[in-house]
Formats: sequence, C-alpha cells, structure tokens
Amino acid sequence: MKNFIHFYALIGAYISASLIFPALIAFGSDEIEIGYRLLLYGSTGGFLFFAVLLSIRDEEHHLERSTAILLAVASWVSFPFLIAFPLMDVAGLSLVHSIFQGFSVFTTSGALIFANFQELPKSVLFYLAQFQWLGGFATLITFILVLAPWEIGGLPRVGSASEAASIVASQTRLARYCGGVLRGYTILTVACFALLMLCGISAFNAMTLSFTALSTGGITPVQEELDLLLGNVGMLVLAVFLLIGATSLFWHRNLISLRVDELFKHRESYFLIVGWFILTIWFAYVIGAASGVGHLSFQTMSEGALNAASITTTSGLQSRPGIFALMPVGLILILAVIGGCGFSTSGGVRCFRVGIMLTQAEHELNRLIYPSSVQATRYRSSVLNLDFLKGVWGLFAIWITLLALLGVILSLTGMGFQTAFTAAIAALSNAGPLYGSFWDPSNSTEWPEYYEMSGLQLIILSIAMFLGRLEIIAVFASLALLFNRYR
Repeated sequence: MKNFIHFYALIGAYISASLIFPALIAFGSDEIEIGYRLLLYGSTGGFLFFAVLLSIRDEEHHLERSTAILLAVASWVSFPFLIAFPLMDVAGLSLVHSIFQGFSVFTTSGALIFANFQELPKSVLFYLAQFQWLGGFATLITFILVLAPWEIGGLPRVGSASEAASIVASQTRLARYCGGVLRGYTILTVACFALLMLCGISAFNAMTLSFTALSTGGITPVQEELDLLLGNVGMLVLAVFLLIGATSLFWHRNLISLRVDELFKHRESYFLIVGWFILTIWFAYVIGAASGVGHLSFQTMSEGALNAASITTTSGLQSRPGIFALMPVGLILILAVIGGCGFSTSGGVRCFRVGIMLTQAEHELNRLIYPSSVQATRYRSSVLNLDFLKGVWGLFAIWITLLALLGVILSLTGMGFQTAFTAAIAALSNAGPLYGSFWDPSNSTEWPEYYEMSGLQLIILSIAMFLGRLEIIAVFASLALLFNRYR
C-alpha cells in the first residue's frame, strides 16, 4: 500500500506543478485573477502530495504487477476529478459539467462542454489542451508498462513481462524510462509547433494545435473554420502529426534508428497510412464536388488530408462544420471504431486487433476447405497462441457489447436512436467532436450539444470515455485483483 501511495502522490505532484503553465498564460493574457487561482490550486495540491512524499521518503519504493494495474486504474479514475475542480472555479462550470470536461480532456476525447467557446479565456483553453497532452503521455505509459507486458486486452508484447516488471520494480529505472518517452513526445510536439509557426499561425494557436496533434485530441483554438486558421500547408502539417500521434511509438523508434528488419513487422502503421491516403483522395473529390470545383486541387487535397487524418486517428476534428456529413455516416463511424495503431494516443479497437481477427478468420476459412491441414495461425512473423487470441476476441466482444449497452441506456434517457449510438461511439473511441448536429442539421433538436445534455447523460459518457481509454479489460483486471486481495 505504501508503494501505491508513493507513486500516486508522485503523479499528483507532477500534475499540480503543471498548473504553473496555464497560470503563466493567464498572467501574459491579462487574466490576472485566473492566474492567481490556478497558482493557488497548484500550490495546494503540490503541498498535499509533497507532504505525502516526504512522509515516506526514506523507503525504497517499487511496483508489482497488481499494484501497477491498480495504480493505473486509480489514476485514470481520480485525476480527471482533480482537473475538474479548478476548472469549475475558473470557467464557471457546474460540478457535473466540470467532471465531464475533466474526463474528456484527460482521455484525449476532446468533447467540449462550453456553450460560449469563443469567449473562453486563453488560460482555460491552454489548461484544457495541456491536460489533453498529458493524458496522451499517460496513455503511452499505461499501455507500454502496464497493459502490454502481460497482454491485457490482447495488446502485443513489447519485450517480455519480466522486462516491464524490472522497470516498474525500480523507481530509478521507471523514472528513466518515462523520461525517455516524455522526451520523444515533447520533441515531436515542439517540431509540430515550429512548423505551424512557420505557416504563419500565432504562437498560442500553434501550441494548442500541437498539443492536440500528438495526443490525437479535439481541443482547437476555434470551433469553426479551422481551414481558415491553418491554411493549406498548415492543414497538411496538422494531418501529418495527427498520423504520427496515431502510429506506434515503437515504429517511430525503429524508423529513426533505421532498423529495417523491425520496420517490416509494424504492418498496422502502413495500413493506417495507406487507409489515410485513400480516404484523403475520397474526401478531396467529395469536397471538390460539394464546393463546385469539380477536380482535385491543392486546397481540396490538403483539406481532405486533415479530415481523413482526423477520422483515422479518432481525433474527430473537421476542417469546416459538416464536412463529415458529406461522407457515408456508416463508414465514418466504422473507421472511428477501428481507430489507430497500438502504443499510440489514438482510441478505438485499434488496427492490430482488426488485423488479427481477419487473419484468424482467414485461417478458419482455410480449415473449412482443407479440414485435414495443420497450420499455425500467424500474424506478421509471429504464431498466435490461444491465450492471445482470447484476449483480442474478448476485448472486441466486450467493446461491442458495451457499445450496444451504452446506446440503449442513452436512448432510454431521451436521445434518439442514431444520436445515442453516435454519442456512444464518439465516447468509447475517444473521438468527442465526432458527435454533433452536423449529421442531421434539418433535425438539430434531436442532436443536443454536450452542454445541453442532462447530468445523467454526461456521467454515462464520462464513464464511456474512461472505459474506452483504459481498454475496458484493465478495469475488470483491477476489480478482479481487488476482489482476490480483500475477499
């Protein structure tokens, strides 16, 4: 228990310290009162968490597998609430709205609860974007060090469980490993920021969009006419970094170090890029036809690239309101359910699971044709064992069942059928902006905005965002560990 408390307090101290950055933005934007309030919340949280750390500072701390899983789930449950309390004060939100917004930004869903978004103070917008970015980093660490080593939810192993156990068993190794991931994550964010600045975008807007791109979130400086803010080149830059955020972290490492043999093993990254390119062409033709251009141009291609990247990475951003409605709604929602690659900040079921299920389906069909043949099921260069396949199919079955259940529950709260299931898909896939009245503008009363939803509906969607981000299975695993420990 002391190890759990130590690491939980350590994470809380970092989150409290990070409040200094939106406070500085507040002081620089002449939002003095908000700046002082943010500093007060940061110093109060920092004092409490630091006091806990000092009380157990002389002991050696390490994490076991069960403690690491419980710590991950507890952090994802509680820290959105800690984000919500300052937000309730500085943005004037109700408690339920603040909790929804806290879960939305920390899970990188990007759904916004504000009715007057254009009047939002810059410091509050930066606050949302920053914690969305930190949520993306927390996603990578949770997947790499907690879920993947023990193949929770059918995640492919990176190394062995013993390697991950050795990392979390030492505070020094854990800090070094997390620092390395954070360094790469930060470098990519700074690169995106610099390129957007070169496109003529202001420093504040470029930083907000950079946070969104690498976390594949949905927080932007404007809610409408993103194409006018970015320009053609800016849309291409944002599309590229959205794809970087949605492809595997280990693929990035192999690409930088030119490990050719390892690069061929990351097929899902190439599938995602090819799918994005095909969807870009489709979007460009549709946008050109709708605008009367009638042919491909640099403008339609850049706008198509951004919207295609937004869909395939589960960001949910649109270059202009209603662009997604030009495409078949079923296709958009299916792509959102599939999501991006493993070990990325995107949401959804993820491409590698879809690839594994299709591979096994092909194998089973071959067995029907050649029942006497003996052939192992392979994905990439690996033989798929039964336990791993159970994990993949188990998570997919639970994901689809939960989606259906959420859709039904939201329908019972007064939402229309299509409205309820679109909201459920957007929440479970962590693609909050994917939901909106743009799907049926002629019947907008059936599509309430997030700020128009009831408290019950917002709580249901908050739970859905949490379960979607934590791969659902990890929650059940933590509950099983608690049951076995205290029964």
